[in-house]
Amino acid sequence: METVKAFLEMTKSQFHSVISLILGTVLLISGFVFIDDFLAKFLDDELYRSTIYIFAFLVWGAFWAYYKFKLPRNKKEKIGIVVAIYAENEVERQKLKLDFLSELKNNLRSEGILDISNVIFLKNHQAQKIVEADKPMDEIVKINKKIKGHFYIWGNVKKRPDNQDERYCLFFNGYVIHKPIAQELSTEISRDFSAVLPREINFLEREFKGFEASAKIVHLAVKYVLGLAAFVSHDPHLAFRLHNGLREQFNAFKPIPPHLQQIRNKIPILLSDEALWISKLYLQRGDINNVKKFLSIAIRENEKSYGIWLLKAMLDFQDNKVQNAFKSIKKAKQYSLGQLEWRYSEAFLFFWERNYKKALNSCKNIKKNSYNGEDATLQEVRNFNLSLLDSNNCPQLYFWIGYLSYFKEKNLAQALLDFEKFEEQADESMVELIKKSNDYLKKLRKDMQIVAPKKND
Repeated sequence: METVKAFLEMTKSQFHSVISLILGTVLLISGFVFIDDFLAKFLDDELYRSTIYIFAFLVWGAFWAYYKFKLPRNKKEKIGIVVAIYAENEVERQKLKLDFLSELKNNLRSEGILDISNVIFLKNHQAQKIVEADKPMDEIVKINKKIKGHFYIWGNVKKRPDNQDERYCLFFNGYVIHKPIAQELSTEISRDFSAVLPREINFLEREFKGFEASAKIVHLAVKYVLGLAAFVSHDPHLAFRLHNGLREQFNAFKPIPPHLQQIRNKIPILLSDEALWISKLYLQRGDINNVKKFLSIAIRENEKSYGIWLLKAMLDFQDNKVQNAFKSIKKAKQYSLGQLEWRYSEAFLFFWERNYKKALNSCKNIKKNSYNGEDATLQEVRNFNLSLLDSNNCPQLYFWIGYLSYFKEKNLAQALLDFEKFEEQADESMVELIKKSNDYLKKLRKDMQIVAPKKND
């Protein structure tokens, strides 16, 4: 019985080999020789019998080739999670499939991840080809042209003697194929995926929970990296759903393995960035309650985020809490790391509060410093101030946007109109700005060869 069992296990594990093809062909020939006399009683025409035999050989060859070369294909619009773990024998292979794979699927299903993903388990010889390749990544890229997967968990499982017991050893690696994002981002995601996967897990055979425990770690790795991929694919809602609570799941491992600590420490920053992005999306929809809800989450997770305080300053201003807005801008400056958008918010608040001396100092700093993406900031500032001017008597804001049109956008015609509107509406409290505006208008008209309008006596 043990001999038969061993033979069946060997047959399963070596079915893809050329020896199996030859052995199967020999068995078919032997079988046909044995039954040929019997078939001759019903089909006396040798041509018919030969046709049946040839057809059987072709079916056998096609079946063998299909098993050896056919690669599974990921379902359309599903995130493909490919498990390619090579086992030295069929017992280990089946144990891996029943315990590890089923536990991984259960974990993914329990959190709704299986609804958007598809777990693909490669045949043993296909996994072996990856594991034993000189450059496993190149092999993965090659076979993925057919599989169309996104995340590869590859490695091997070995069973080794350990005194009186047998010990399983699982070795993991991870690789991410994510297009069409920038190569640097794809490399970073792959690096994080490999980092979160344990390099080696080993446990005694009688500790049957070992495969399940391994699957839980892989599940967390998939969840973490899937969230990263969602984030760079412009789906912050999915990214936040996958990463929310993940830190606590990592903390369940006590003591937490070293390879998980660094990744766990990244989660608050990721959650903060995702919550901030979601908050901005709600702002575009005018859903202020959700804007504030996700902004508070972003602050709670990482209060050192520059973007958080810029948005917080805007909300403070809209709530008529100008002093709080100044405090938020101060925080943004503290965490700006050389970024300069905060200067625009600060200058605007000085203009709004009619602190023209500080406003003009801020304008000088804005004039002499530039940064990538400043054109977008200038457009946002102009649109925001024009919307305020529609419902507020604040002529100083015309000076502000005129200054930006003149010195930052180099749009002389627009600057001329803005300064003229300012002077039409300015009052006696704005003497400092009026003096500057007069100087700017004289130079603008000279450069544009425009005759200044005569003032009424």
